[in-house]
Amino acid sequence: MRAGAEMSIDDVAAAWVAREDRAPLSGDESAERDAWLQADARHFGAYARAHAVLARTDRARALSAGGMDRAYTAQAPRRARRVLRWAVAVAATVGVLAIGVQRHEDGADYYATRKGEILRVPLQDGSAITLDSDSQVRVLFSDSRRDIQLLQGEALFDVARNPERPFVVRADETDVTAVGTSFAVSLTERRSGGVEVLVREGVVDVADTQGAVAPARLVANYRALANRSHGIRIEAVATDDVDQQLAWREGMLSFNGDTLSVAAAQFMRYSDTRIVIDDPLVGSRRIVGLYSASDPLGFARSVALSLGLVVQQHGNVVRLSSPDAAPHVARSMQ
Repeated sequence: MRAGAEMSIDDVAAAWVAREDRAPLSGDESAERDAWLQADARHFGAYARAHAVLARTDRARALSAGGMDRAYTAQAPRRARRVLRWAVAVAATVGVLAIGVQRHEDGADYYATRKGEILRVPLQDGSAITLDSDSQVRVLFSDSRRDIQLLQGEALFDVARNPERPFVVRADETDVTAVGTSFAVSLTERRSGGVEVLVREGVVDVADTQGAVAPARLVANYRALANRSHGIRIEAVATDDVDQQLAWREGMLSFNGDTLSVAAAQFMRYSDTRIVIDDPLVGSRRIVGLYSASDPLGFARSVALSLGLVVQQHGNVVRLSSPDAAPHVARSMQ
């Protein structure tokens, strides 16, 4: 592909993605594309964005075919989900290139994501961390321990087994210790405002750093909500629900009986477009579904159709209101 001077980086990236979508690239074409990607770090970013746009387009077609009042579900075309996973993987590579490893004077490595980014970080021991949007971790390994500190947001930890070298994640005043397992830790817990630990595989121990509350042991398909004032509360989680709660790895948000106000707060972690709900009664309405984390307007339109609400947009503000309040809301947004 000959990129003329008039073509921007985004134009060239979109052209490559369009060509890949039509048919597999030949060996020479793949080499030309790879050379273009390696020529400038900005090319990777444009390439990842182009793939993300393609994935969202496929998802939008699936939504249109199934009705705008339905959330994107597992019945959507497999190709859309495959491309989305690939785009997230490319975005992770871009994240590593753009953000890099920030090594501080304490000898630890720091990894962070910006709003809307998902980043998978391979570690030297064979473990991996997947960082959610707007999240940050501190990594410090020694011969006897593998210490991770979740400083912000949420992360999934896939831990390489090593009984002689415990893998310990600290989040606020909670330590989560594992030998070989897969679990997520969140500082954005929706209900208690504490730390949430969700175990996908294996066994982990959850403990208060000061010993103020009794520790707990969790196995797969269980969740702990840790808060010093309330102790450690354990709940069983269905396997399907575990997968849905980790849907953010594929750029999705899952809600299962959450209120609209909680959902609106979750979308703020992924997009600069804010969902505003002025009426507490509207905000208390509960929803179930799987939605694109980067499409708050699409979410608002979907739940409005389902719940009989009205959507109004002004710039980066999307308001959800009852039909009776809609005229007043429209005047206030003018």
